[in-house]
Amino acid sequence: MKKGVNIRQKQKPEPATGKYISIIVNIMTIVSIFFIFVGIIASLYAGLVMKHGTIIEYTFTLWFWLASVFFGIQSIGYFLSFRRSKSKYLETIDNGYVSGIHDRVAVLVPIYNEDQEMVITNLIAIYSNAKDNADVYVLDDSTKGDSTYIVELCKRLGMKYVHRENRRGYKAGALNDVLKTLNEPYACVLDIDQMPSPDFLRETTAILDKNPEIGFVQVPQIYSNSDSSVLAEIAQAQQFIFYEILTEGKSVSGTLFSCGTNVVYRVEALKSVGYFDESNIVEDIATTVNMAIKGWTGIYFNKKLVFGRAPVTMQGYVNQQWRWMYGSLTLMPKILKTIMFSKNFSHRQKLDWFATTTWYTFGWFYLIFLLSPILDLFGIRVLTINNLLYLVAWLPYTMLVMTTFVLSHVDKKAPLRFVFLNMAANVLIFPLSISATISALLKKSRPFTTARTGGKLPWSHFWPQITIMVFLLIASIYMVIQNNLYTDISAFWGFFQFMLLVPIFFVNRTPRESSIDSPVFKGQ
Repeated sequence: MKKGVNIRQKQKPEPATGKYISIIVNIMTIVSIFFIFVGIIASLYAGLVMKHGTIIEYTFTLWFWLASVFFGIQSIGYFLSFRRSKSKYLETIDNGYVSGIHDRVAVLVPIYNEDQEMVITNLIAIYSNAKDNADVYVLDDSTKGDSTYIVELCKRLGMKYVHRENRRGYKAGALNDVLKTLNEPYACVLDIDQMPSPDFLRETTAILDKNPEIGFVQVPQIYSNSDSSVLAEIAQAQQFIFYEILTEGKSVSGTLFSCGTNVVYRVEALKSVGYFDESNIVEDIATTVNMAIKGWTGIYFNKKLVFGRAPVTMQGYVNQQWRWMYGSLTLMPKILKTIMFSKNFSHRQKLDWFATTTWYTFGWFYLIFLLSPILDLFGIRVLTINNLLYLVAWLPYTMLVMTTFVLSHVDKKAPLRFVFLNMAANVLIFPLSISATISALLKKSRPFTTARTGGKLPWSHFWPQITIMVFLLIASIYMVIQNNLYTDISAFWGFFQFMLLVPIFFVNRTPRESSIDSPVFKGQ
């Protein structure tokens, strides 16, 4: 399997402080892995030799260390991506720009039951910034409301309007119906909530022109409405870690997957895999897997060329996250079979793909971390080891992983609040991960929905998070009263996780008007 394509001859020198942070992160990652093994061995010794604990404690301890191994693997993947991002990711901005495009581009804009004002605004923006170089296809799969205004707008602007009577394959099906009729060599996919800059197509197609062996170019998703709510800011924090660290590393290793929008594909590459995969609701990742098996790879072009909107309602956010979780989890058997056991992929690529396909099972592993302080209330000590081993095994591992996570954010110039928001986001939606895992095992999908539908959720929806918060608070106070080394550390961990769950009371609110939606000129 080919690695990421080098598209620049010279790399800018890395600042000295960046090099030091990279070295520190590398060392701390290796040491944290060491402590995982120390903790597992210590637990086995405590259970099998010292006979500490009960069967129930041994069971929870096994679950706890499985969770530690899981997050250890994810951390390795994350920090490898960070290292590649710092040391090997090639800046493509300098020679990505050209004054014109050699071939026309088909810009495909899927629409499904969207807000009329947003559709009009964004279609005009897409047309204005692509009209000289592209043919714009509006793929309207809407089943509600009157789409006459879209039809009229397409006629006035000269965009091609396509409406299907059936929704076979959902978004992938709509894209495929048009792709099979195209003569253009490149096809760009833009969701209707995204607005491209004038240089977007020129710079991305220049990369495709120069590198005939790559299948697609992906640019980041930048949320312009993060000022509208805490939820939107959490979504932006998640996007930061993905697009500033993970995707840069994946681009270097040749494991980059397209993200469904803000991407330009080589039509030949899509045709070689039968176009978009209609069997999975995350058609972008599923199609990328098919392309990777065929030997195609992608390039991540980290330049802010497209601007979009974060989900601003909890229902929309849950719709988005559940679709990503369920679709990715249903891909796991295919990735394990066609990539993990294939000789065409390197060990590093396999680790990358394994971390990607297993990540959305995280809810099961966060659950044991959340339960551990609570179980102390019932006399169940999860870590069946003495205080000394507790201090020299699990605690150093946790502190090292969290410190390296913070350092990677600092190095990438992320606001420090993004560190907290990223950790809080995954804890907040751990029940959704568990639900998606069960649904994937039972092959029970949900009807297709977008991140821009729905409003606030009833508070009963959050009973798992609120129940655990109450027990964490009680358990932490109880352990402080006990006042010994083990309970003091557990109390700190309980309070910390309690704080990660606090945003649950802020994310399910009516969003404010974002500055991007405010009129430029206001009346006196």
